[in-house]
Amino acid sequence: MTLEIYHQLIQTLNDHARRYYTLDAPVIADHDYDQLYRQLVEFEEENPLLLAPDSPTQRVGDKPLDMFESFTHTTPLVSLGNVFNEEELKAFFDRVVKAAGTPSIVFTVEPKIDGLAVALHYKKGIFSVGATRGDGKAGENVTLNLKTIRSLPLTLPSPISLEVRGEVFLRKSVFNAHLKDHFVNPRNAAAGSLRQLDPAIAASRQLDILIYQGISSTAETHTETMSQLATLGFPVVPDRVTAHNFSELCEACSAILEKKQTYDWDIDGAVIKVNAYALQRTLGFTSKMPRWAVAYKFAAEQAMTTLENIVIQVGRTGVLTPVAILAPVKVGGVTVSRATLHNLDDIERKGIKIGDTVSIHRAGEVIPEVVACVETSPQSRPFAMPTHCPTCATPVVKNESDVAYRCPNVLCPDQLRGRLLHFVSRDAMDIEGFGEAVIDQLVQSGAVRDIPDLYTLTLEHLADLDRLAKKSASNLMDALEKSKNPTLDRFIFSLGISFIGKQTALALAEQFQTLDAFLSASKETFIGIENIGDKTSEILSESLIDPEFCARVQALLRHGVHPKIHSSSAKGPWSGHTFLITGTLSRPRHEIEAQIKKNGGKMLSSVSQNLSYLIVGENPGSKYEKAIKLGISILSESELDLL
Repeated sequence: MTLEIYHQLIQTLNDHARRYYTLDAPVIADHDYDQLYRQLVEFEEENPLLLAPDSPTQRVGDKPLDMFESFTHTTPLVSLGNVFNEEELKAFFDRVVKAAGTPSIVFTVEPKIDGLAVALHYKKGIFSVGATRGDGKAGENVTLNLKTIRSLPLTLPSPISLEVRGEVFLRKSVFNAHLKDHFVNPRNAAAGSLRQLDPAIAASRQLDILIYQGISSTAETHTETMSQLATLGFPVVPDRVTAHNFSELCEACSAILEKKQTYDWDIDGAVIKVNAYALQRTLGFTSKMPRWAVAYKFAAEQAMTTLENIVIQVGRTGVLTPVAILAPVKVGGVTVSRATLHNLDDIERKGIKIGDTVSIHRAGEVIPEVVACVETSPQSRPFAMPTHCPTCATPVVKNESDVAYRCPNVLCPDQLRGRLLHFVSRDAMDIEGFGEAVIDQLVQSGAVRDIPDLYTLTLEHLADLDRLAKKSASNLMDALEKSKNPTLDRFIFSLGISFIGKQTALALAEQFQTLDAFLSASKETFIGIENIGDKTSEILSESLIDPEFCARVQALLRHGVHPKIHSSSAKGPWSGHTFLITGTLSRPRHEIEAQIKKNGGKMLSSVSQNLSYLIVGENPGSKYEKAIKLGISILSESELDLL
C-alpha cells in the first residue's frame, strides 16, 4: 500500500463512519468495513512514523492520562437563562422586542439536549482539542475521550479553522442495553464516561454528540451556520425551526415536547435564540447570560419518595408485573403514587426493598418508573413474587428462558379486563365511553367473557350498570355500532398480538391490504416486511393458527365487525411495489429511500418473495445473490430513476 492509498483509505473509512453514525444511512456492510479497517491497521503497524492524526484507529489509540489538563476557552461558554411556562416565555419575548425596537424578529427553536457542553477546535480541518464547559472560562481538556465519539469528524472536507460547541450524551438505547445497572440515568453515565482518564473505557461507553453552535462563522444567522456545519459533516441538533412571533414560539416548544419520547436521547427543554447575529450583538449579554437566548425548561421528571408497598398487576397476556405503591410525590407536573417495577429481576438488580427511599422517573405520558434505591433502612423488607395469581388463584408459571412470571389461565378476570381495555382504546377500535369503570362492571357481572361479547350487549345490559343513565347507555350502543368498520391497521392492533404495535400493524395493513390476506399469511410472507423480524414473524404465524385467536376473529366477523380494505396513504407511480437497497451508491441511502416513499413505494428490511425490486450499487453482497435465486428484479441506481 502506498502512502497515497493509505490516506485515501482513511478518507473512505471516515466517510463510511459518518454515514453510519451521523446520517444513519450506511452504504457498506459491517464485514466489508472491518476488512478495510484491518488493511489500515496492518499498514500503520508496518509504518508507525507515517501514522495520520485523522486515522480512525486514533479514536482509541492513546494511553490513559494521569489527570486532565486545564483549557482556557477562547470565548466563555455561557449558561442560558431559564423560563418554565408561557408567561415567562412571553416576558423574554417582550424584552427582546423592546430592546430591538421592532416586532419583526426571527427566532430559532431547537431541542435542548440533556448532556455535557463541550467546545471543539479544528485547525486547518483537523480536530485539535476539545474541552468541557468547566466554569465557563476554563474547562478540562478531554480531547482523547472526544476522539472516541464515532459521529464526530476528526477531519473536515476543507482545511478550515473553526470552533464548534455541542452536547455530549449517551443514547437511551445504549444506556438501557449496557449501563443502566451502573448509573442512575444517561446523563450521569455520559458525565462519568467523558471524564475517564483511560480513552479505551470512554470508547466502550459509546458516547455521542450533537453540535448546537459554531464560532467565527462567515454566516449571518444561526440557521446558516448550522447548515454549513452539517455540510462539513458535523452531527447537528435536529428539528430546528424558525418562529416569527410569540404564537409560533409556543407552537414550536409544544412540538418539541410532544416529540420528546421519539428521540433516542434525553432532552430537558427547548432552546430559543435570536437568529440574526447582528441583532445578537446588539442585544448583548448580562453579567452571566445572553439577552438573545433562553432555555424553555420542561417540568422536572425525577423525584424521590418512599416505596410503601409492592403489589401485583396481571396484564392482558397473563404477565405478573410488580407495581410500586408510593408516598405521593409530584413528578413532571403531576402527582404520582404508583410506578412500574417491570419484573422481579429488575427489582433484585436495583436492590429495591419495601420501605426504601427511591428515585422516580416520569417521561411525558409514559408510566412512571422506579429508577433506583436512594436510601434503605433497617425496617425495609425484600419483595417476593406470589406463587398463585392474586386475581384467580391459579398457580403461577415461569419459563427458564423468560424473566416474566405468568398466570396461565386465559379466563383470568384481569387478563380479560386488559384485553378489553386494549381493544376499545383510542389507537385500536376507539370505542368511546368504554372506560375502566364500565369494563370492570361488564367483567364482574359476567356479561362479557371475551372481546366479541361486547357486540352482543344490549341497551338493557348497559342501562343496568351503576352510574350509567339510559342516555349514556344509548351512546355506548352507538359507539359499538360505529366501531364495526375500523381501518385494517387499527383492527390488527386491537387484537393484542404480542410485539405488534401501531407501526407494525400499519406495515401489515400496507402489505396485505385485506383482512383475508392477512389471516391466510404464512411465516415466510411476514419476513422482510418493514419493522418485522424473525421473532415477530414467528409470533404472528403462531397466532394465526391458534384456535382461540381464530375463534375470536371469526366471532367478531359474525357480529358485523368488518375492517376496511387498506388504502395506502402514499400514492404514486411506484404504489404497490416494494424496494430494498444493497451496495454502495452515489447518494446517501436515506435520500433514495425518501425518493421511493415519495413515489408511493415501500421499503423492506430483507430479501423475500414480497420484494419487487432490489436496487444494487457497488459491492452488493449476499442480498444480491439471494435476490437472483428468488428471481427478484434487479435495478441499478440509474434504472431506478427511469422506473
